[in-house]
Amino acid sequence: MRRSMKYRLSVMMFLEYFVPGATYPILSHYLKNYLHFEPRQVGVILAMPAAAALIAPFITSHVADRHIRSERLLGLCHLLAGVVMLALSQQTTFYAFLGLYFVYGLMFTPTFGLTNTVALHHVPDAKRDFGGIRMWGTVGWVVVAWVFGYFWLRGGATPTARLPHLLYISACASFSLALYSLTLPVSKVDMTKRTLAAYGKALKLFARPSMLLLCALTFFASLLHQIYYLGMSPFLSQIGFANHIIMPTMAFGQLSEVIVLGLLGVCLMRLTIKQTMIIGLLAQTVRYAIFAYGRPDALIASAIGLHGFCYAFYFTTAYLYIDQHSTLETRAGAQQLLTIVITGFGPLTGLIGGGYFAQWLTNPDTGAIDFQHFWMAPAALSLVVAVVLGLFFKEEPVTPHCSPVSHSADE
Repeated sequence: MRRSMKYRLSVMMFLEYFVPGATYPILSHYLKNYLHFEPRQVGVILAMPAAAALIAPFITSHVADRHIRSERLLGLCHLLAGVVMLALSQQTTFYAFLGLYFVYGLMFTPTFGLTNTVALHHVPDAKRDFGGIRMWGTVGWVVVAWVFGYFWLRGGATPTARLPHLLYISACASFSLALYSLTLPVSKVDMTKRTLAAYGKALKLFARPSMLLLCALTFFASLLHQIYYLGMSPFLSQIGFANHIIMPTMAFGQLSEVIVLGLLGVCLMRLTIKQTMIIGLLAQTVRYAIFAYGRPDALIASAIGLHGFCYAFYFTTAYLYIDQHSTLETRAGAQQLLTIVITGFGPLTGLIGGGYFAQWLTNPDTGAIDFQHFWMAPAALSLVVAVVLGLFFKEEPVTPHCSPVSHSADE
């Protein structure tokens, strides 16, 4: 593909992941220690994008490139998301923040799929070109962690004084991408020939015993995976990490994701799908068990680096397995249904349940959370999911009439 086109799409991806990178890693810390919300309230708020993810993708998948081109819809979503984020920066009460964050989820969650769609419209060889473009999204996540999380937060008059600025930075990044989307080339798509995803036929695929078990296990895996984002920044703050160190430390997870995704193809040549997913679950078990001990700092940073294995080895591999057993007719619907489990039902349950669990473990006098028990619970459950997968999941032969396509991991 033309180098100029690759640069333009890479900038789009950089901005797309810069937006959530400014808020998501540290939002639970902001809500708990700046707005002083209770842990159960933090969990419910963080679950709002997951609730929105149950609705928004269906709407945008039926609108994009049918009534409005993907790059224009991307710009509109980011414009509205930026406005809502600015409104969120002014909220200090639970219900106001809760309602607006749900609206924000409706505006922002579809943009992940839209950026993928825009990029794939313009890459001649997705297997060759898409990974290099998508990588710049992870770079954007890491850059904001250092530029904002380290250099900006360390200059505040008090430890939490500059935490609200993360919402302004996220809003400005959304406005920037909304403007930038106007410069993106128009996709050459015949908007009169779009058809609805074959969700009915995809449901028949998931009705097979092995697929049904995989879907159930993926629900629990995604539920447990989100506990990390709920607890990590308050945990680091509570054990003594300075505010300007939290986001850069958590960025080790995104750096490892880049490396592990690069190695995943080689690993899958030597391991089965089942073995690879078990490794992902065991990595999640190990990192939560390490967090439960809480020290030393270098060990915690190393455990955060297991994020790449937790996500890529389980979730990306699950996407690939579904793809291998889909037909051209069911592929889009099957991938969408699995995405709803991973980004919708699983996080919604995990974040709300995890918030109430953290509330139960909170000392009413000091406000401190018993993080040893908080982390040991998902560690134990991750091990249970790995054992069930190993004992009961039967990996089926690849469907011969399907050719796998490439997938990328979201943060």
